[in-house]
Amino acid sequence: MDVADRTTGTAHVRDDLAERSQKLFQDFLEEFQVDGEVKYLPEVQELIRPERNTLTVSYQDVESYNAQLSTLIQEEYYRVFPYLCRAVRNFARDRGQVPPTKEFYVSFTDLPTRHKIRELTSQKIGTLLRISGQVVRTHPVHPELVSGTFICLDCQTVIKDVEQQFKYTQPTVCRNPVCQNRARFMLDINKSRYVDFQKVRIQETQAELPRGSIPRSVEVILRAEAVEQAQAGDKCDFTGSLIVVPDVAQISTPGARAESSGRQTSGEGYEAEGVRGLKALGVRDLTYRLAFLACSVQATNPRFGGKDLDGDDVTAETIKKQMTDQEWQKIYQMSKDKNLYQNLINSIFPTIHGNDEVKRGVLLMLFGGVPKITLEKTNLRGDINVCIVGDPSTAKSQILKHIEEFSVRAVYTSGKASSAAGLTAAVVKDEESSEFVIEAGALMLADNVSIEIQEGSYM
Repeated sequence: MDVADRTTGTAHVRDDLAERSQKLFQDFLEEFQVDGEVKYLPEVQELIRPERNTLTVSYQDVESYNAQLSTLIQEEYYRVFPYLCRAVRNFARDRGQVPPTKEFYVSFTDLPTRHKIRELTSQKIGTLLRISGQVVRTHPVHPELVSGTFICLDCQTVIKDVEQQFKYTQPTVCRNPVCQNRARFMLDINKSRYVDFQKVRIQETQAELPRGSIPRSVEVILRAEAVEQAQAGDKCDFTGSLIVVPDVAQISTPGARAESSGRQTSGEGYEAEGVRGLKALGVRDLTYRLAFLACSVQATNPRFGGKDLDGDDVTAETIKKQMTDQEWQKIYQMSKDKNLYQNLINSIFPTIHGNDEVKRGVLLMLFGGVPKITLEKTNLRGDINVCIVGDPSTAKSQILKHIEEFSVRAVYTSGKASSAAGLTAAVVKDEESSEFVIEAGALMLADNVSIEIQEGSYM
C-alpha cells in the first residue's frame, strides 16, 4: 500500500443530488421498455466491443419515464454527467465482461427546444442545450488527457486520478505529508487515461442572422464517438452544455499576466499610481471564454441540406422514408400534372417577369443531372453550372438572391470581395495549438447545393 494512502485522510465530498440522479438513471436503463423489451439493453451490449464507448439516449424517453430525472439532467447536466456515465458503466458491467479501466459515456438526443448561438449567455452555463449552426472550421483529432497519474520526483509517491480541467493540471501538493513538493511532478503516461478530442467552430446560418448583423461563432468540443461526425459546411445540431474554459491563447501571449502587479504606495499610504484602465483594477482574471461541450452531433435536417446519401443508396424507397405522408401525396399529385415543367418555371420567380429561358436553366441547375460511372470507372458528376450574362438591371442578382433564400445550404457571395482562397478553402494557423487547420470557404460551405457568385469577372 502506498504511504500516501495510509497517512493522508483525504476528505471526499459527497454529492447527494448527483448520486440520486445516478440511481434514477440506472433504474431507467434497466426498466424502460418498448414492446415488452428493455430498449437500451442491445445498445449497451454493443458497448462491450473495444471500439464502442458511448450510449445514445433519447431525452424524450427519460422525460416519459421520470419527469423529475429529466428536469434534473437538463438543469444540472454538467454537474451530474460523470454520475450518469457511472450508471452506464455499472449497467454494462452487469450485462457482460467489461475491462475495469474502460470508460463509458452517455449522449442525449431529441431535446424539445433548439437554441441559436446568439442566445448562449452565462445563465445557460452547465445546463443541457441543443444548438444549431454551420461548421466553418475543423481541427484534427487529438488524444486528450482526462485523468492523469503523476509521480513525485522528490519522494516517488504515486498520485492517481488527477482530473484535468481543459488544460494540463498538476497536483497542487504531494500527498505524502512528509514531502512538501508543489512543483516537481512527472506524468506517468502508461497509467493515465485519454479520450479522443476534436474542436470545431460553428457560426450562425444565414437564415438565423438578424438584419445588418455579423455572424457569431462558438468553439464546440467533441469527445469520444462524437469526433469526426461534422465536416466543414455541414449544418448540424449539437447537444451538450455551455462551459467556461481557460483562454490559453490569451494566457500565453507575451507580456500578459493573469494578475495585475501590486500597486506601489507612497510614504503617506496613498496609492502613487492612478487608474490605468481595466488592467490596473485589482486582481484581474479575465482569461476565460465560453465554449460548448457537445455529447452528440446530428444533421439539422437530413432531408434538406443535411448529410446526403451515397449515390448507390439513393432509391425511391429511401427518399420516401425521409418524407411525411402529406409530402409524398403532394409529389404524387404533381407527377400527374402534364404541365409540371411550365408550372414550375412560372412559380419559381413570380416577382420577375419574363426571362423564361433563364428560369429554365436555373431550374435544371437546381435539379441537377444524373451522375454516371463509365466503363473505365470514371465518375462523371451530374452537376450543372449556369453563367448568367446580360445588361444591367435585368434581374440577374435578383434571380441569385431568390435561389439563396429557398435553397437551404446555398451560399451567396460576390467576386468583388472574394479571393480564390476565400471561395475554396484557406489554411489558417490556430491561436492555441499553433497548428495549421482548414477553414472552409464558400464552395465548401455550399457542398452538394448551389453557390451564387456575383461579379465573377472581378476575381
